[in-house]
Amino acid sequence: MKKLNFPVITTVILNSFIVIGAGHGLGILLIYEIISPQFIFTDSNAFNWDHYDGRLIPVAFLSLLFQLLFLMSLKIKRSQLQKIVMNVFCIILIFIFFILVKDFSKSNVDRLSLISGIPFLISSLFLLFKVNFK
Repeated sequence: MKKLNFPVITTVILNSFIVIGAGHGLGILLIYEIISPQFIFTDSNAFNWDHYDGRLIPVAFLSLLFQLLFLMSLKIKRSQLQKIVMNVFCIILIFIFFILVKDFSKSNVDRLSLISGIPFLISSLFLLFKVNFK
C-alpha cells in the first residue's frame, strides 16, 4: 500500500494547518499541537468543551496524538490491518475536527476554522475512498 503515503501525509499536513482564531489573532492548529501537551499535563482546567477557546487545547492534543498514530500506520505490513487502522484514524481526525467547529452557526471563529478545514475534509474523504475502493 505504498500509494497511500502521499494522501496520508497530505491529510496530516492539512489537518495541522487548520486556521485557529485565538485571542486577537490567528494561528494554525500546529502551534497549539506543539504546546498542548504542556497544558494537558500541568493544567487541570485544560478540558472545557463549552466554548471554542476551551476546546482548542484538548482538540490540538488529540489531533497531534492521532496524526502521529496515523503516520505510524503507514509502517503496518499487513494490508488488511493497515486498511482498518487508517479508516479508524482518519474518521477520528474528522470527528476531532468537528468537535472543534461544533458551534459554527453561532461563532465566527468556529466558522473560520470550518472554512479553513475544508481542504482537510476533502483530503480525508479522498483518502477514505482510496483506502476502501482501490
